[in-house]
Amino acid sequence: MMTETNINDGTEQRSMERVKGTFDFYPEDKYAKEAILDTLRTVAERANFKWVETPALETIKLLTRKSGDEVRDQIFVIEQRGAEQFGLRFDMTVPLARMFLAKQKELPKPVKWCYTTRMWRYEAPQKGRLREFYQFGCELFGPATAAADAEVIGVVINALKEVGLSENDFVVKISNRKLIQGLLYDLVPKDKMDEALRIIDRAPKTTSDDVVQQLEKAGIRKVKEVLRLLEMKGKPQTVFADLDKSTLNELAREGLAELKAIATLVPSPSIVLDLSVVRGLAYYTGFVFECLDKQGKYRALAGGGRYDDLVQLLGGEATPAVGFALGYSTLSLLLEELGRLPKQVPAPQLFCVVIDEAVRTYACTVVESLRKKYTVEMDIMGRKVGKQIEQANALKVPYVLFIGPDEAKQQKVKLRDMKTGKETLLSPEDIRL
Repeated sequence: MMTETNINDGTEQRSMERVKGTFDFYPEDKYAKEAILDTLRTVAERANFKWVETPALETIKLLTRKSGDEVRDQIFVIEQRGAEQFGLRFDMTVPLARMFLAKQKELPKPVKWCYTTRMWRYEAPQKGRLREFYQFGCELFGPATAAADAEVIGVVINALKEVGLSENDFVVKISNRKLIQGLLYDLVPKDKMDEALRIIDRAPKTTSDDVVQQLEKAGIRKVKEVLRLLEMKGKPQTVFADLDKSTLNELAREGLAELKAIATLVPSPSIVLDLSVVRGLAYYTGFVFECLDKQGKYRALAGGGRYDDLVQLLGGEATPAVGFALGYSTLSLLLEELGRLPKQVPAPQLFCVVIDEAVRTYACTVVESLRKKYTVEMDIMGRKVGKQIEQANALKVPYVLFIGPDEAKQQKVKLRDMKTGKETLLSPEDIRL
């Protein structure tokens, strides 16, 4: 038999705790999130992106089709039943590529889709990186043009500025996998290329000594030459000038030309070229980018790039595609640090003070009619008048309605302007705020 001590040993209490790597959104947190996401939605709509949604569940076969070994281990796998095995989506690029493939021939190009939704990754929680998280993103199927890449970057920059950041607060690091692979061609054995790219991608998050050790462990001998690639960063035109002096193979020249075209179309002061940006997901094929806070305190605010092979890999016709995702958790940390995160939950426009319970029925009728136009709070705790007014003040309500026996008898209400103290007796339908 289980004893009282066994029951109360702390296990039950721990079972009531929030899962690590997840977040409870209390009203002020929920308001901040929705206010930010609403702003991001508006920016996407201005660029004519259309809203879509996919199921949280996808088949493991789809999710692991080309995601890279690191992400494979981060998928939340649902308990297998029979022959079916599902996982929770870890991003929206693969699900939206599946969705595009289903109607590929009938969709007019370009296809411009966007989303604000939640994702899941099974990994050790860190600041700005959660197991359950919200993302805003855009995916663009059809054009293989620099104009499409520039449009995606433009949406990111506009989105960050609209939520309260200036171009002094963030930096957009652009790169190109073709250029990097072309530069690595004579330095890294072909069978070690993917490993080298993964190490380069993690390089900004670790020390140079660790990078050297990882490269040597992977069997890459020309370590110093690889490290020099990581140092190639700065204003695009400056790095372009250095690269133009080098002897480049065809793949590197192709990647460089793509970057030059993009930089011409997005002449933002926030843009820098950084060849350490590779992006971890294996489906990226060319142009890639990451957006970070200027001080480098947090993880990437946003990231994305071109994935021209993904639709074909999933069984569709070859279709160029480019997109990005922006994480709410990291963005909110930066906005909060800068004092620009909207935290104040909007106050009700009216508060109804019920002076006597005998008029509750009339008060409810008035409140219901007013809620067709305004946000109205009323006392439902049975508090005394003074306590009701204290509640209205605590909520910072600009107008208070008083309903007592006299008002109910006349089928009217007394409206008080809380700023001036002026009171007016009038019919509910005559209230104009």
